[in-house]
Amino acid sequence: MTHFLSILLAAIMLPAGDYDISKADIDRAYSVINTPVKEVQFPNPRKGAQWFPEASLGLFMHWGIHSPLGAQPSWSMIKGYRWGGIYRPREEYYGQAENFDPDYQPLKYLKAAKEAGFRYAVLTARHHDGFALWPSKYGYGVKQSLPGRDLVGEYVAACREAGLKVGLYFSPRDWLYPGAYPDGWFDEATRHDPRPYVDPQVNQENYVKFLAYVMVQLEELLTRYGKIDVLWFDGMGWDGIEDQHNMQIYSWIRSLQPDIVINDRWANVVDPDNPDGTSARMGDFTTPFECMKPTYRPSEWFEHCHIWTCGGGGWGYDRTGTFRPLSWFLEEFVASRALGGNFLPNVGPDGNGDMHPNFYPALDSLSTWMKHSGESLLGAGPSPGEGYSNVPLTTRGNKRVSVIYAHLLPSFQGQVSVLTCRKPKKVILLRTGEDIPFFYCGGS
Repeated sequence: MTHFLSILLAAIMLPAGDYDISKADIDRAYSVINTPVKEVQFPNPRKGAQWFPEASLGLFMHWGIHSPLGAQPSWSMIKGYRWGGIYRPREEYYGQAENFDPDYQPLKYLKAAKEAGFRYAVLTARHHDGFALWPSKYGYGVKQSLPGRDLVGEYVAACREAGLKVGLYFSPRDWLYPGAYPDGWFDEATRHDPRPYVDPQVNQENYVKFLAYVMVQLEELLTRYGKIDVLWFDGMGWDGIEDQHNMQIYSWIRSLQPDIVINDRWANVVDPDNPDGTSARMGDFTTPFECMKPTYRPSEWFEHCHIWTCGGGGWGYDRTGTFRPLSWFLEEFVASRALGGNFLPNVGPDGNGDMHPNFYPALDSLSTWMKHSGESLLGAGPSPGEGYSNVPLTTRGNKRVSVIYAHLLPSFQGQVSVLTCRKPKKVILLRTGEDIPFFYCGGS
């Protein structure tokens, strides 16, 4: 542990013993990674997982001790990092735990999201900063700062009452974990400097101890709250360790939650400077399109995440409440569904766990559109293929598609062309229900 980290842990009143991993937990980690596993089938073939490809729309929520500041989660602690937003020294960032005592009542906005067409939600149970929103056996979080509170439990209960599938984001990285991240890592000028030499055997032992910690936290999340529908990883890693035992970890998770749907970021670390990640994509769904519009279908199941707000705070709380317009939302949503993927826009709640007041007008605009045209996206199938139209398509029906939806986005100008195998019975404008004149030429 570095000198600075020792001071920091003392400043946030984190007992050193909270990172003392038991031998039993370490032995369990060794047992899991050393047990041969047959190939895990992706996507999850179980009936209880088949809701995901038709879910279409989920709500991402980055929330934690960064929220009172309106700061970018975790990344704002790296001095000079171009994606970090306003720089927040670690003592300031973690010091927000003293101001983090939310009157958390998420049911209001989760119900509103459900009514607007959202099918699932994903909350950051723990970001890279290591602050756990549930009272975990190890590490730092509400156990120390809010004794008696379980914010993950409150969120899960609200999701179920609202009728949303339950998703949890969990970063296997923990920037507070003793010995994992030296002081220099928190400055862009020195972040990529070589680490001091550590004997490979000692490093492997340290890695397994860290893995044991991660596994305990995962087990807590996957056994305390009933069925968890989505698990959203964001990059396991330990300096000097290449093998992250993907198959064993995914198999172990499925033993705890057989119907769960897991993304591809256990070992595939993805960040804005490295959008392709650092290892092979493995998971029930892939996530290559972070803050970029999908341009191809990367896998059978995939998801596209983006930031709905744009006034500051990045993935965290936007104090200005500036939401991107409905036209932006629909362009991103259509791009996902036309290729068969889900769209996961992010909105960060404030320090109290509330949405900015502007969230509700944004939902109202979306809900109004959904009432007349939502069938073209929610649960609709992908385009029949490239070259069928000069606008994005979605479909409904069997192999001989019975309904084709053509999406004329604000940026489109000109005449719409759609290649079909037979003459359409009619063409209608969903917004009004009125018939639209069309020409059927040369069998197309």
